[in-house]
Formats: sequence, C-alpha cells, structure tokens
Amino acid sequence: MTSVNLLQYEPWPALPYDEFQSTQYLLHRVVQAIGKLKLATPFEPHWANVTLFLTSQGLTTGLIPYQKGIFNVDANFIDHHIIFTSSWGDSKKIKLHSMSVAQFISKFLNTLNDMGIIMPINLMPQEIPNPIEFDKDLDRREYRSDLVKAWQRIMLSSYQVMQRYHSRFYGITPPIGLMWGTLDLRDARYKGKHIPTDGPNSGYIRRNAMDDAQVEVGWWSGSEQYPRPAYFSFIYPEPNGIEQATIQPSKAHWDNSLREFILDYDDVRTAKHPDQDLLNFFESTYAVEAEKAGWEPGLVVSGNPV
Repeated sequence: MTSVNLLQYEPWPALPYDEFQSTQYLLHRVVQAIGKLKLATPFEPHWANVTLFLTSQGLTTGLIPYQKGIFNVDANFIDHHIIFTSSWGDSKKIKLHSMSVAQFISKFLNTLNDMGIIMPINLMPQEIPNPIEFDKDLDRREYRSDLVKAWQRIMLSSYQVMQRYHSRFYGITPPIGLMWGTLDLRDARYKGKHIPTDGPNSGYIRRNAMDDAQVEVGWWSGSEQYPRPAYFSFIYPEPNGIEQATIQPSKAHWDNSLREFILDYDDVRTAKHPDQDLLNFFESTYAVEAEKAGWEPGLVVSGNPV
C-alpha cells in the first residue's frame, strides 16, 4: 500500500489560480486564525516567533505556552481537519469543508474554549486587501480538498529545495516557515544591520519586519495583483540597478510592479529538473542582490556538492 501511494504522489502538481481563488480565500483566513495564537509567544526579531511550520501532512503552531501547560494546533491537509492537543490531555478536531469564515471562526474559538483555553484573538485579518472581520465574513466559501492537497504538496517540494539553500548561510536566518499574514512560504537572510523604519508606511507590522537589511525568497499561490502561483526573491533595502541583473533560470524575470524577481511556478513544475531550476533561482538572485548591496561574500558557504 505504501509503495502504491508513493507512486501516485505528485510532488509538483498543477494549481490554477482561478480555480483555487475561492478556496484560498477561506484557507488564508483559517491559517491566519491559527497563526494569531502564536502572538501569545515571546516576540522574536523579524516576527520569527509567529511563523507556522510545515509537517508531512500540513502545518503546526509548534508549542504554545498557556498558564502552566502547553498546547498546539495543527492543520492536517490530508484528512482536512484542524487538530487541537494539550499537555493536560485534551484532544479535539474540527473538519475543514466549504463554509463561511464566520462559521469557521465560531467553531475554532469554541473548540479552544472547550479545552479551557481562553485566548482572544484580533478578528480582523492582517495584510489582506479590504479585510472583513472573521465573525462578520458571512459568505460561503469553497473548500476544494484536492487543491488544498496540491497547495500543501507544492510547499513540501519547495521546502526541500529551500532547505538546501538555507543550509549554506552563515548569517542570521530564522527557520523556514509559512508567514500567515501573506500566506507565503519563505526563507529570509538578514545582514544584522539595523534600518530605521519610521517612514510614512511604517505600520506596526512593517516596523518589526523590515528593520534589518534582508534577502527573502519564497513561494506563494498568487493574488489579484499577480494571479498565478510563483516563486519570488527580493532584497531590502533595494540597491540601484538590481532590475538589470542576470539571473537563472532563463524564464525567471524582474517584475517592476512587485519589485521582486519572479519565477512562475508552472515554469518550475514543467521543467526537466524542477528542483535544480528552483535552487538556481534562489542562489542566483541572492548572489546578484548581495553583490549589488555590498553584503560580505563569506556569509554563504558552498555546502555539499549539488
């Protein structure tokens, strides 16, 4: 049975944005509700404490302290449940299916309360255009389990490549994880150079995220601004002339609107060697970004042969 399942497993499945859009709407809010629980953990620079981590079947908060105990919340995208467990022995789950955001958040908070966890969260979504408070978002949203499985598989395949990229950096680099505000799987490298963030667009989130020189790479499933799944790479602050740099693979490009290097997911999925093309994208963009910004070459080591 195991060998049959492995043969049927597609590591780089299709994920058409127009088909995924409604499911992504609900999924993003589900993930945000889970992620907001991590705001109760001690703050770490660059919001590193709020990241959700990948598991073989979904996402996890990891351990969250509560009074004298510990609990965690996991999302299983194989069986499509949210699973709540605690150090005092409670274990509960709720099923993911098509519903409104308001229905989900009611079940989510009631389950926590049933476990004795009284942890209010901000019901306003973060980093989402035209947000609607969770409990007031009453329209039924589609939840297509096949597309959620595809989304999860893409993250796992991307993570395996990111691990290789991540392992070669000597500087500051928090664990790879899902940032639930923007719903992207990302790996960030920091120079350790403080940058003032007191400009006109420096809200609370940005002040604590963009206060250090950084290079970030990652994957996200698309948005109205860029309606297809893609990999990205950017540097902050942005050095002059970065948009003219030559990167790999050949289908990767600079997007002037996003101010990022972009490699469309479908170009990776259909490539002869998707893992190598993706690693080349991460490494080549970092190389030109770091060179343009004057980062120390010694921050990256060659690692094991590719």
